[in-house]
Amino acid sequence: MDKKLALLKEKTIVALDVDTLEEAEHFTRILSPYINKFKVGSRLFSALGPAVFKCIEKYDAKIFLDLKYHDIPSVVGSSCKVIAENHPSVFLITVHASGGLAMIAAAVEAVEFRDDLDIVAVTALTSLSSSEMGLLGISLTLEDWAEKLGDLAIDAGAAGLVCSPREVEAFRLRFGKAPIFITPGIRPENKRQGRDDQTRTRTPAEALDAGSTYLVIGRPIYQSEDPIATLKAIAENL
Repeated sequence: MDKKLALLKEKTIVALDVDTLEEAEHFTRILSPYINKFKVGSRLFSALGPAVFKCIEKYDAKIFLDLKYHDIPSVVGSSCKVIAENHPSVFLITVHASGGLAMIAAAVEAVEFRDDLDIVAVTALTSLSSSEMGLLGISLTLEDWAEKLGDLAIDAGAAGLVCSPREVEAFRLRFGKAPIFITPGIRPENKRQGRDDQTRTRTPAEALDAGSTYLVIGRPIYQSEDPIATLKAIAENL
């Protein structure tokens, strides 16, 4: 395989933010020669539940389950344990770092029996803008808030963080080589797609250079007229 396509396959998670099993099946099938990791978020999971996992598993792909659990520790821990016990294709589960130390620790403890499954914590959503921080009653800057949540999550045992590609360089310097850093808000050539609510974006190459472990790319691919050509173009620019 071409080195750039191999790097694309290693580093990219395609977000299946679609509404039907037919759409999920279509994109998984046509992209699976190039991608072996797919994100299932709340939109698709709300529509189909765990049934969508079977669709992805048919193509020997792994699942990034991005439900951003945020509840009391016992509920989050139990939820993560159910996923870990019943869905071996899931290799990453998200929780909200703002849920607190005990909640994150409960999630981590619940999946400890799986060496191939990690808990990663969402810091500040990539749709969040600095102007909204005051409305939330947070006096810190957006960057300081994300950093504080990152510290908390790593201290609680999370394997890594989901963060803006604009924050990942500082996180990599702060936490070193070990943590997993997953960056949504990836836009080829930094172009926003139509009604795009991502405000803190970067290109794939910029995010990798900054220290991202995995790039989450959705709309630029599934809204493209030619998703495979788009993938290959992304690979060429890595």
